[in-house]
Amino acid sequence: MKLNHLGFVAKDLKKTVDAYLLMGFEKVHDDVKHHVPKNMYVQRVRLGDAIVEIMQVADLSKPSFAIEPLDSSAAPVALQHICYDVEDIDETVAELMATGEYTIHEPITSGVFQKNRICFLRHKYIGLVEFFEWPKA
Repeated sequence: MKLNHLGFVAKDLKKTVDAYLLMGFEKVHDDVKHHVPKNMYVQRVRLGDAIVEIMQVADLSKPSFAIEPLDSSAAPVALQHICYDVEDIDETVAELMATGEYTIHEPITSGVFQKNRICFLRHKYIGLVEFFEWPKA
């Protein structure tokens, strides 16, 4: 397993992205992605190998994958998940689920940015963890 990115939820996506850009980060994608099924906007920034994914709820009147960490916080941004690259997402998820320590937050689906596979598991002490399998050649 290798760290892929940290996922943060922001109350103001543009201001948060701009703050990262001032620190020397660059946008990974020119345009903000609108992930309609999860009711959120997403932008990624990078500094060297470090990637930060920033999400904002698109419509506050609707449920969103991104709203949970900010519900009980006055902070302008909150860590939502940590994402790891894995070689075989099916095997990784099966092994972790077999420990009894994880629950499935979102089953294996397609990613937002490229043709990859992702899965979100929740651990009672770690929180939300995303697993990311790159497309096989």
